[in-house]
Amino acid sequence: MEEIGQFQMISSSQRVDYDRIAHLYDEPGRDFDADTNLVEFLNEKARDKPSLCRILDMGCGTGKQLAANHDKFPDRQAVGLDLFHGMLLQARKRCMEVHWLQADSANPPLAGNTFDYISNQFSYHHVQDKKRMIESTFRILRPGGRFVITNLDPWSMSGWIVYTYFPASRGRDLADFLPVDQLMALMQRLGFWNIDAKYKHSRNEENLGDFLKYASERHRTSQLMVIPDADYQKGLSTLREDVKRLGKASRMPSEICLVCVTGDKPG
Repeated sequence: MEEIGQFQMISSSQRVDYDRIAHLYDEPGRDFDADTNLVEFLNEKARDKPSLCRILDMGCGTGKQLAANHDKFPDRQAVGLDLFHGMLLQARKRCMEVHWLQADSANPPLAGNTFDYISNQFSYHHVQDKKRMIESTFRILRPGGRFVITNLDPWSMSGWIVYTYFPASRGRDLADFLPVDQLMALMQRLGFWNIDAKYKHSRNEENLGDFLKYASERHRTSQLMVIPDADYQKGLSTLREDVKRLGKASRMPSEICLVCVTGDKPG
């Protein structure tokens, strides 16, 4: 593999080519506080020395979450892993103290029993070989360590406004996401224990004018980038017609469901 500074080059087919949109991805709406699951884990492990706690964010994107974690816990060793060079260039600008590594989450070039806490936020559906990703995560996690996956649960949010106007996106999500029970069963088969899932389901009304602006910028969510152009244009046309007919201030019901799955490696 080719090395470029702190970045290790690797090639793989993916759901979205984030090198194309890395410069657009960092928008204010994607700011983060420190990972509350990390805070909880560190509180549980408070007796351990901070220097011994190593943190890995798999699929770290432009590094906003890991940078926020580092701001709160600057004495913890942190590594951000992502497939896309462009995303990691943005991450490195954000936080030089974190080590940024370009690699596939399904085949990370990392030694076994290396990290105490591994997170994967809103990215595992981009990984082609999910079983191998979970296997790799278990391998590089230290005994007593924790793995946390946070993502959408498309089965629990059929009323999401994105799915309403772009129904092909839900079909793609149902193919790319693992149902939570299957994900938890896979983690159990591969050796994790103390596995748990917590849901956060919210319902609201979206302003149609604001949603039209959002959907017109296709890079704003992978759900719009992965569907065929014809499906995207059809949904956008329907949305424009509704805005024209109902007015920009009109509102449309929507829902979203996040699920956080955690699992520990036996100590």
